[in-house]
Amino acid sequence: MRWGELTELRVKDLDVLSRIVTVSRTVIEINHKHHPEGKRFLIKEYPKDREFRRFKLSPQITAKLEQHIEDSKLERDDLLFVYQPEESAPQPKLEPAEHLGLTEPNAAGRRYRHGTLSAYSAGKCRCAHCKNAYAIYRAERRSSGKDNPRRPRRWDTDGHIPRRWFRDQV
Repeated sequence: MRWGELTELRVKDLDVLSRIVTVSRTVIEINHKHHPEGKRFLIKEYPKDREFRRFKLSPQITAKLEQHIEDSKLERDDLLFVYQPEESAPQPKLEPAEHLGLTEPNAAGRRYRHGTLSAYSAGKCRCAHCKNAYAIYRAERRSSGKDNPRRPRRWDTDGHIPRRWFRDQV
């Protein structure tokens, strides 16, 4: 299936008893200026080749999809796969950096202790300890109001999986 066909797949397109999926629609992602209602996704009532397709799924995939439908309490006209923004992952607990020693020499020949801001910025070390030290420093500045960073980019979606997310993740 193509991205637009998969992201527009609805519960009614899956016949669990016969294990048949019908591809009868697709969605395209367009600029909101070109959409009749100012939205981001436009549903076309036919796939790219203008012919409906049907194919059979394996019993394992059908069982997993049926369980997904049941767990998510999806209705007949609901999207089978819905985009849900990821929560930011918590920082992992790292062992103390005192035992790690010094970074490799930088261009000037200087070395820095791992897990410090100097190791990250001047030493160009990108190990987990140095990245974590810099992340904690930035978080403290933001929480104290010293920095005003941009908000993270939010995908403009109505539940359909964005084309870019699909390309990067699948």
